[in-house]
Amino acid sequence: MITIFFLILAAVMSTFLISGATDIQRAAMIILSVALIIATFVDTNIGLIAILLSMLLSPELEVGSTPGRAIVLRAEDLLLIIVSLTWLAKMAIRKELPVLRRSPLNAPIGLYIAVLGISTLLGMITNHVSPLKGTFYVLKLVEYFILYFIVLNHTTTVKQVKLFLAVLIITCIVVGIYGNTHIGRVARISAPFEGAGEPNTLGGYLLFIMSIIGGLILYYKKREKLLLLVFVFLVPTFVFTLSRASYLGMIPALITFVLLSKRKGVMIFTTTIILVFILLVLAGPPVIKERVLGAFRPEMAQELHRVGPVTLGPSPAARIVSWRNVLFNLFPKKPLLGYGVTGGPFLDSQYILAIQETGLVGLGLFLWLMWRIWASGMKTLREVERPLFKGLTVGYLAGFVGLLFHAIGANTFIIIRIAEPFWFFTAIVVKLVDIETGKAQMEDMVPRLHKYRA
Repeated sequence: MITIFFLILAAVMSTFLISGATDIQRAAMIILSVALIIATFVDTNIGLIAILLSMLLSPELEVGSTPGRAIVLRAEDLLLIIVSLTWLAKMAIRKELPVLRRSPLNAPIGLYIAVLGISTLLGMITNHVSPLKGTFYVLKLVEYFILYFIVLNHTTTVKQVKLFLAVLIITCIVVGIYGNTHIGRVARISAPFEGAGEPNTLGGYLLFIMSIIGGLILYYKKREKLLLLVFVFLVPTFVFTLSRASYLGMIPALITFVLLSKRKGVMIFTTTIILVFILLVLAGPPVIKERVLGAFRPEMAQELHRVGPVTLGPSPAARIVSWRNVLFNLFPKKPLLGYGVTGGPFLDSQYILAIQETGLVGLGLFLWLMWRIWASGMKTLREVERPLFKGLTVGYLAGFVGLLFHAIGANTFIIIRIAEPFWFFTAIVVKLVDIETGKAQMEDMVPRLHKYRA
């Protein structure tokens, strides 16, 4: 066990040493890492709570510089490395649980990872991908799936689900305090420690989390008033991200709420949000109206002015020009496996980026994975009875649909501040039926009973 501890610490220290942190920052991080490794060995919940807290409240460190995308590590990257290695070591020492539990997502995740690796390796061979950058970004994508499996394996009780939701909501409140106090002081609200700022990222994060809170409001009556206050408190921050992709995602998310629940409260809740948003656009601060209508106001210098009858502002026009370049120039040359992760120009669209980097094979597997997530969530919704679990599942599914539309104009599922909470709660939603029936706890106990009898 001591040997494993030092191996994990060495892996973490090597990451700090190649980073751009100061000596004092490195020393502080190493001390915190030692504490987290020990705490996670004692209780994996502690490591997962640390990850939840860090998702929107963590600084970033530049680890390298290559043309194109920057190579940046956030605190949650390091936390996930520490928790993942510690958890794997803990499983190996105790020999209690399988590393990978069965789930409906295992096959698409495994195949998708394989295609990411193969396409990026081919991109390195053909000099389309920088080995350092390609490897780094593939590993970052694999991180999300590791988090999914850790949460899937470890979450077995209702108490844990409540704990993780509480930490998520506390984190949101802190972000809301930061966002609301910065309205009027900055042009657009971004998450804390965001460097140059990515309002689209914060908008996508809030879209997903507010959907979960909305589902809990509708079903979990024990905390209905408190959750409603939190939801209302987060609205200004969401609105003043001025993220058009997030505004777009809000509409299908609300429609999903209506379709998944036939309760009157859902209709009232949805109608109220739509009316408030329309009022904000039409009669609210001019900056909101300008941001929304600016998507349809072309400028003389832009390359593309309209698509069919719809006129386009400079930002959506530039996106469509870049998409056309991929679809008509790059894609035909490598249609099956693409150019590899980071093998082409950076794009603001999850789906077009998937075509560019992993071709039709990768896009097909990504869409299959998204479909399996939806099907798993719907299965959970049909089978769970607890109001807490119903609300969480409805909110999760609505948020998921919102993110699918958010991904039209953003790389939603590769952005760490959106992808980590998404995969964290994907694992929980997949596990809810087993938690409610007690099967999850029984599966957790069986290996220990075998070990005891032996």
